[in-house]
Amino acid sequence: MLKTFIIKILSFSLILSAISFVLFYLLIPQYYLQVFPFLIVFFVALTIGVHLVLTRAGKKEIRQFSTYFMGSITAKLFIYLIFIIIYVFTDRENAVPFLLTFLCLYILFTFFETYYLLGDLKKEQNQVS
Repeated sequence: MLKTFIIKILSFSLILSAISFVLFYLLIPQYYLQVFPFLIVFFVALTIGVHLVLTRAGKKEIRQFSTYFMGSITAKLFIYLIFIIIYVFTDRENAVPFLLTFLCLYILFTFFETYYLLGDLKKEQNQVS
């Protein structure tokens, strides 16, 4: 199941990168940030890590899943916050485009992760029943 998720998130990231390429290079090149490819890799890696932890937690004890879920969200938010603070303090000139780009990626990857996590949990529950 993890292999399928990795393939799907990599496909999602490639589509997102293609759309971003068109957007940044053709429509609004003045807002392109050199850190953008790293942001995609950062979000993919963190999403895969959290998905792995949550799917394993869902397999063990479904009652403890909510604890793992809340803990993963908290940990992820702290990691994101630290990353944002470091970037904004090192490149204040591009802070606003960076924050807008980060917010868009956060929303897109959160929807993606939630959609597939719920699907995986439903499959697990159906197999147990």
